[in-house]
Amino acid sequence: MTDSTGGEQFYSALQSKAMAAVQNTFKSTLYPVQYPAQGDFAWNWQNANQVFNDRTYGYANVLVQPGDIDGTVQLSPAGGFANAYVGLLNDLVFQLSSTDQAKLTAAQSNATVQAGTIVSDYQTIYGPITDAQRAAVGAPTKQDYVIGYVLGSQWSGSAKPLTYTQMASARNLKVLLPLAPASADQIITDVAVYLNLMQPVNGLQDQLLNGAWTLAQLKANTTGPTATNGGMQTFDPNSGATLGWNVGWSVGSSVASINNDLANTGRTIEIDLTTTSSSDNTLGVNVDGQVGFSVGSWLEFSTEASASYDMSRTSGTSTECSVSIVYAGYSMVPLAPTPWQQATNVGFYATDPVAQAVANSGQDVTGFQFLSDPPYRLGSVADGGNFGVLTNLLIANFPTITITYEHADYATFAQSWDEKVSGNLTLFGFIKLGSFSQGAYGSTVTSSTDNSSFTITFSASPEVTSVPQNLKTAYVVGAAVANPGVTH
Repeated sequence: MTDSTGGEQFYSALQSKAMAAVQNTFKSTLYPVQYPAQGDFAWNWQNANQVFNDRTYGYANVLVQPGDIDGTVQLSPAGGFANAYVGLLNDLVFQLSSTDQAKLTAAQSNATVQAGTIVSDYQTIYGPITDAQRAAVGAPTKQDYVIGYVLGSQWSGSAKPLTYTQMASARNLKVLLPLAPASADQIITDVAVYLNLMQPVNGLQDQLLNGAWTLAQLKANTTGPTATNGGMQTFDPNSGATLGWNVGWSVGSSVASINNDLANTGRTIEIDLTTTSSSDNTLGVNVDGQVGFSVGSWLEFSTEASASYDMSRTSGTSTECSVSIVYAGYSMVPLAPTPWQQATNVGFYATDPVAQAVANSGQDVTGFQFLSDPPYRLGSVADGGNFGVLTNLLIANFPTITITYEHADYATFAQSWDEKVSGNLTLFGFIKLGSFSQGAYGSTVTSSTDNSSFTITFSASPEVTSVPQNLKTAYVVGAAVANPGVTH
């Protein structure tokens, strides 16, 4: 099992330095991100046709949960948040308190005959009402299907269904239904009588049907994104081809703004380390002045030819060195799923039903409730919540790692080291410093006048700096996270 002490201290220092770097413009907590399944962040998020980069989208649409290292977060594979969100919606229901339900049931009992008349007349003219039809619009009964959906949405033409209260208070109900067919007169008359009988509880019926309608729209927009309900297409960054429809997401910084930020290499985030010989098999490491610890290896360089170098034990190096890890040029990138707008039924993401269900848990109240215990911890990340969505990413150019060795042997090192070879870096055995789909780092070596000391610098290689624009990536320093179930 990997010792996580080095990771904890490194990530703690990174979090502190990152938050200090943006403290004048950003106040929320930033969490270091464990290296995710989808690699680095593709910051060139939009092409000339204003289509969203699919690789960027894959990073944004992830479920966020606490990382394996204290104080960090880890990300699901691409698409994880939308998939989890649908699962949570399927576990939600809007229901009345026992007192409100008793009032509604009594009123419905008194109006049973008239309800039967509505359904009978409607089915005689327009055909049977199926269970599938009712389920699709969240109508608990057949009369609710006729009143809440057919009249309230189809015949009214309203994006948001008319409420029972609106229809009951209309002097002439037919005026509110401009799309009603000529054959609808009897149905409209039947409904007017029913609404009059239900007058004392129409408000409860409104709440019940609006809650069911809200859930139905959220599920439909999340599982079936289109151009009209807030969905969007993405493009393949390798081929440029336009791909299928996804739920909507936005990036709050322009590509030009991000590019300018990354080009401003005068803004840096830096972490310093020192290593010393601890015993025959371990090294003593100090990270930014924190309490030291011992590790077997602190940095490994793995080449594309499958060679691997322990940077404290490679020929000519030394266990005694000073190290700087510098992120030069950084940018804060806001991310957001498209919020659902009730008035237009555009978008898919709504936090209120989830947060209300959390607040209502175990209480006999009217509102959204969970049908069963949700499969996620819906608190904040700090409290172990594992149902999170990214709201901001702090990205930077790939870090530059500069190692200055003391009590080394430069001549011996120079004989075996090839500066032309590129590879990848792993810190403390498990922290990846950049994309592992290609050789992220090249090296340069600077000798001193004394053979016993020299400096090696790892910086981003041409494999990552010279890629096509749509494939350009940046290292993710930290992320801010929102948890939809948090109620405060």
